[in-house]
This record gives sequence, structure tokens and C-alpha cells, in this order.
Amino acid sequence: MALLSLTGVSKRFGALVVADDLTFSVEEGEALGVIGPNGAGKTTMFNLVSGALKANAGTVMFRGRDVTVVPADVRCRLGIGRTFQVPHPFEGMTVFENALVGAFFGGGTGADDPEETAFAALSLAGLDARANQLAGALPLLERKRLELARALASSPKLLLLDEIAGGLTEAECGALIASIKAIRASGISIVWIEHVVHALMAVVDRLIVLDQGRLVAEGAPRAVMESALVREIYMGSDPDG
Repeated sequence: MALLSLTGVSKRFGALVVADDLTFSVEEGEALGVIGPNGAGKTTMFNLVSGALKANAGTVMFRGRDVTVVPADVRCRLGIGRTFQVPHPFEGMTVFENALVGAFFGGGTGADDPEETAFAALSLAGLDARANQLAGALPLLERKRLELARALASSPKLLLLDEIAGGLTEAECGALIASIKAIRASGISIVWIEHVVHALMAVVDRLIVLDQGRLVAEGAPRAVMESALVREIYMGSDPDG
């Protein structure tokens, strides 16, 4: 049984179709990468998985349970954690207090001791040395690490990463990749949307490609990236050129 599966999931706003018959699955322990051009429906897909949006059709299953109409807060407590493209920490609170919020309000699957869970999340995200610093004073890399820590503090079984490497230097991106590898090694499954493709290639087992709300390709990362279809719709090159 897959950890997560989407079957025929669609979402529209009036005549605009933003997710069109999405069908794929994520296995326990897997790291799945998601690529596609801007406007392809990648974040919409995350919103459908996390419960921020309700599907117009199809089924979302998580750990054997139909969560298609389950609210986002309940899905979080069931084990779906996520980060956002732009970090929005509680700037007047410390780094530890930010993580503690995740442990208290999202930690439905394992936060018996919220403080211990928050510290463990900060350590896994590489941010434990900043625990007592105000979140508003963090530079970009540490803000992205705090996004990770807050999601990890909810004790997820599945972690959704939304363009977490964007805006980082090469050195910062390398440090982030190391953290994500450690998270995966801890037993958490990952679905990662990213435009920094080399970061994905360093971590994921499999890639899927979205275009105009549809899943148009999936498979081994190198095979997907070398396909003519991906060069045409994602890399912007002519497959016959």
C-alpha cells in the first residue's frame, strides 16, 4: 500500500483547470521530485494533497485513509507536513518557539513531549544553535531551515517541500541538500517541488513532470531530464534541434 496516492484528482476555478486528472503515488521512504514550468500546477497539487484546496474530482488517499475532504489541520495531524515557497516565521518569537508551535498544533502523530519534539526538529533542520534567536533576525537560509523545522515538529510521515532551495547560493544549497538527506534518512518520505534541478537530482529517487495541470512524464530522474518532452516543455528547447 502506497503512503500517498492521488487518483483522477482535478481542480478547476470556473473554466480554468489547474489540476487535470492527476494520478500518482508515493511509497514509504521514497523521495519524489516534481518539476515543471511556472504555472504548471505544482503548488496547486501540494494544496490538494495538504488540504488547502478541495478537489472537484478524484481521490486522495494517505496511509490507507481517504482524506479527499479532510481539512488541512487534520491532514497535518495525520502526518502530512509542508513548507512554503516564501518563509513566514513568527518574527517576534524565538526560533525554538516557532518550532514549538508546530509541535503543539500539528504534532498529532508523535509529539508526546512538544518541547523535545521541537528541539529534535531544530536539530534535524540544522538550526539548533539558533534556538534562542528571534526568528525575525534570521537570514534567508536559516528562514528556510526554520520552515523545515516547523514542518518537522509536526512529526510528519510525508514532508512536502515547495521550492525550498530557491534564492540560495551554491554553498547554501549544498548545506540544505545535506539537511534534506538527513531528514530522509530519518524515515520521512519526501515530495519536493524545485526549480534548482541539481538539488533534486542529489536527493530524489523518481521525478514527475507537470504541465498545464497534467502529469506528462514520470520515471528515473536522469531518464526524465534527458527526455525530449522535458527539454521541450520545461527546458525550453526544441526536441528536434
